[in-house]
Amino acid sequence: MLILFSFLIILNLQITKELRDKNPAFFKNQRIFHSAPKPLFKNRNHTLDFVTDLPSDSIESATLYFKTDSMSYFREFELRGTFGKYQFVFEHEVYAGSQLQYYFIIKTKDGIYGTPVNERGWIIPTNNLLIDPKEYFKQKKRLNR
Repeated sequence: MLILFSFLIILNLQITKELRDKNPAFFKNQRIFHSAPKPLFKNRNHTLDFVTDLPSDSIESATLYFKTDSMSYFREFELRGTFGKYQFVFEHEVYAGSQLQYYFIIKTKDGIYGTPVNERGWIIPTNNLLIDPKEYFKQKKRLNR
């Protein structure tokens, strides 16, 4: 009976670890949810959406930090949310580059929350390559043959 119980605990821990590795939203402190738009095309505007279940009255600030490969430092943008949804429009005419890095932070009365996070719960900027749409669809067409 002890062997069966030990086996079930180990199996449960392994499944939990696999889920966390694939989806950091399973962390207990994860209160912001974001799915990066894929693919990100060059010469197109992209909307970055962030959703939170934090009460609006407890949020002191919501900030997006981003940079392209042509920028030396991250730029900071304060965002206004509507019913827990925060949006930023990345305009290719204004922010030139072929690579986009960003992360999002919400400061509340009780603490700070951010996304994306790694397996340790640390905020790590997402790194996205801006690709040529013509080449993307040519390659996709070749692979679907």
